[in-house]
Amino acid sequence: MSANDLAARARPKPLTDEEATNFEELYLLRARILGVLIRDARQAAALGLEACAQCTGVTPETLEAWELGRAMPSLPELELLAYRLGVPVSHFLASDDALEQERRPTVDRSEYLALRDRLIGALLRSAREERSLTTEALAAEAGIAASSVTAYELGQRAIPLPVLASLASACHVPLSYFLESSNRIGQFLALQEDLRRLADLPEEMRRFVSAPTNQPYLDLVMKLAAMEGNRLRGIAEAILDITL
Repeated sequence: MSANDLAARARPKPLTDEEATNFEELYLLRARILGVLIRDARQAAALGLEACAQCTGVTPETLEAWELGRAMPSLPELELLAYRLGVPVSHFLASDDALEQERRPTVDRSEYLALRDRLIGALLRSAREERSLTTEALAAEAGIAASSVTAYELGQRAIPLPVLASLASACHVPLSYFLESSNRIGQFLALQEDLRRLADLPEEMRRFVSAPTNQPYLDLVMKLAAMEGNRLRGIAEAILDITL
């Protein structure tokens, strides 16, 4: 095979009309999603189009075109925009996640609520029995009727959050004991809690934890945390022997 033949094979083939159309539709969809993310961040920052456009050196009309998905900013423009709006650039790079979410089936709200009420009721009953409390005793501690406790435990009635907090306190369990964590809604909520706790860390520690290059150190800490006390003590003594 000649060099010309190899070059011809390596040369990208022109897109068919159908392939070109698919890419155009993909770019339009991503532009609309990006536009929604920009608009939401701007409105959350309580900024008008003109004030927000000024920081990126574009006209309000251009910014509005971005928000409507009729045009797309460059990455440097997006970085300036993120800085002005006080959000990470990654906030605007979630378009692929948003595309994936659009392909997912929507949650059946009534089915989800009914299932969660039953699961919370079962957890409540388990916590009550763990404390050796009767339904009457638990009801008295929470200031509600015993029949309500029974209905809650059977999942026949949704538990108002303040009442659930009182029931959790009476059973000596945290409110988080009842949180969902097994499905994608629960995983999303758990992630938000993790992000909140991360934001509460000192800045230096937060930067260390979020830096990808420090992942091996965090993996090591997790492995050490999972070790039994005796083994961990042995490792510590071995390190002391080396350093002394």
